[in-house]
Amino acid sequence: MQRVCRVPGSHRPDPSLFSYPGLTARPWHSRDFEAFEPWVRQLEAATPAITEEYRALRASNAPSDYEPEAADGGLHEGPVEWHWSTLIDRGKRRDDMWERCPQTAAALQAVPGLCEGDMPFAFAFFSTLQPHCRIAAHTAPSNLRVRVHLPLLVPEPEQCGIRVAGEARRWVPGECLIFDDAFEHEVWNDGAQERAVLLFDLWHWELRPNEIDAIQAMFRAVDAKREAREGRG
Repeated sequence: MQRVCRVPGSHRPDPSLFSYPGLTARPWHSRDFEAFEPWVRQLEAATPAITEEYRALRASNAPSDYEPEAADGGLHEGPVEWHWSTLIDRGKRRDDMWERCPQTAAALQAVPGLCEGDMPFAFAFFSTLQPHCRIAAHTAPSNLRVRVHLPLLVPEPEQCGIRVAGEARRWVPGECLIFDDAFEHEVWNDGAQERAVLLFDLWHWELRPNEIDAIQAMFRAVDAKREAREGRG
């Protein structure tokens, strides 16, 4: 068992499935932190092009590919769906979206440490939070990643926000928010218009290449055992 008890509202990291020891943990990260500063301004400069690709997707009425799981405990709250348009799904690139959004794909590829490969907790997607909706307080499944929001559309900035541990912040279009989602966090949109961000994951900057290789080998082995069990069934 990973822990003896779980305390709602704790300001300590509390990944729900897997914790890698020894990694620095803080709820919020500065855009000027040395691990992020080399790429963050370049990504932010691509915001207009990324936003145009997002707008084209929404105009096409492409359905959401968010798939709620029973284990999420009712994560999404509100009258309508939480809309995802996914570019990386559990570590795997979605080639159709990569081709459909080339500027976004190029911007993601230019980010060092983009989390993908044999990593079931790695995602990149356009996240549209509908009006009067909330993502309930929860923690990430692991502490292996750092999460980035690049805000695209925030028409009512005073009506929406994100809390990580005890600190709430607001989105500013074109300015990244970088945080550790192994801490309890929640998101809300109390306004009358959609809020949209490009969300993606990075490998934790303190993981060395050989550690990432070992982690991915571990996940491959877990998948192989699961597939073997299912095959026997």
